[in-house]
Amino acid sequence: MPTPHSPTMVAIGDLDEDGDPDLVIAGRNSEGFAYLVPNEDGVLGTPIELVTGGQTDWVEIVDLDGDGHLDLCFAVRSLRGRLSLLRGFGDGTFAEFEEIRLGREPRALVVDDLDGDGDPDIAAMNHRLPIIEILFNDGTGGFERGADVVIAESEVGHPYPQAIDTVDIDRDGDRDLVVVATGASRACVVLNRGDGTFEPDAGWRPPRVTGEIGGMTNLGIGDVDSDGDEDLVVPLILLDSPSHVGVFENGGATAGVDLQRERAFPATQLGYAYAIALGDLDGDDDLDVVVGHALPGPVMALDNRTVPVSEGGDGRVTFEPPQQIGSDTFFRAVLVTDLDGDCDQDVLAVELISNSVWFLPNLTPQEGSDCGDGIAPRTGRATPSRTSPSNFAIDRNAIGDLNGDGAITGVDVALFLETVGGDVHADHRPASESPEGRVRR
Repeated sequence: MPTPHSPTMVAIGDLDEDGDPDLVIAGRNSEGFAYLVPNEDGVLGTPIELVTGGQTDWVEIVDLDGDGHLDLCFAVRSLRGRLSLLRGFGDGTFAEFEEIRLGREPRALVVDDLDGDGDPDIAAMNHRLPIIEILFNDGTGGFERGADVVIAESEVGHPYPQAIDTVDIDRDGDRDLVVVATGASRACVVLNRGDGTFEPDAGWRPPRVTGEIGGMTNLGIGDVDSDGDEDLVVPLILLDSPSHVGVFENGGATAGVDLQRERAFPATQLGYAYAIALGDLDGDDDLDVVVGHALPGPVMALDNRTVPVSEGGDGRVTFEPPQQIGSDTFFRAVLVTDLDGDCDQDVLAVELISNSVWFLPNLTPQEGSDCGDGIAPRTGRATPSRTSPSNFAIDRNAIGDLNGDGAITGVDVALFLETVGGDVHADHRPASESPEGRVRR
């Protein structure tokens, strides 16, 4: 990025309507900028500054007002939180940002049709409060407030919600909410009644690894066991074991939700698993997993080798050992998408410390490809992997019990990692608790 941006995530959409997916990169820089990176036939151009009004942890790209052009919806990370909306003109330019006030420090949001009326609504998640704020679209891109949704209210310690997505997890035709409450170490499912109001949440803890509770920061949703329903996949941050990937297998209950939680898979011997994405990297019609790590930061790919029941297998989720496809210091977000239009799934990885976004083009031979003879020819060279730096370590004693549950676990490491890369404006945290004081070189 052209300025110290502390990039937090990347979203894609054809913002100039030329047929290629462009990038929008949120970030925690103090000036309140995000960046648009135009894509021209798989070649990424110079980042263009977007003024959002504050530090941003999340952006969604969607046509909010039904004019046929994609708009941008940012979660502005502030103790006096807000949404920042940039209406698109269809040529890669935008109107000045509009603000909608929210509660304390919104970390993420999701845009989807929550009330079944055909237009996109917003669910925005507050990190400092266990609340999801619901905003209903009036059909013209204006928004009216619905009832708040409370997450993990009865759990010990502060829930600190961190990630949110929507999925029809109970297969009843409406969009449910799934939230990772990092402080409570819970995957919370909130079922939609069909009109944009929601049942009380149900929470699941991830599988323990050698008896240890893992910290979760991110969320992937997809049918990893190929049984026709959507599963949840999360990174697991551990203190006494290498980081793992946790899988909540959906049992496909006809009423309610049935998540099974006995599956965990090693992700790396280095660093802390932070970001996760799902996609079919090898063209064999199942979902593989990509994991970005922190301190140090390898990017690992786990090849899905599950044999579904429909093909004579036992349907039990199985992955090959992880393969390293990139390395730096702190990959805070990963995304699987066909960026260069060659009919396979590439990886975008957001690197917080080096202020960059990595484009990792897929060179994997595709099984059963219907896109011609294997992968399309490429010119140029692949980005070489760098050796993971080993001079970072987290001072566990200095982290403390961040979620207030009476124990120091991987959950507290996860909460600490979420603070790296920019302080919240008007945050009351004392200097002795800054991220710099908890990381050793």
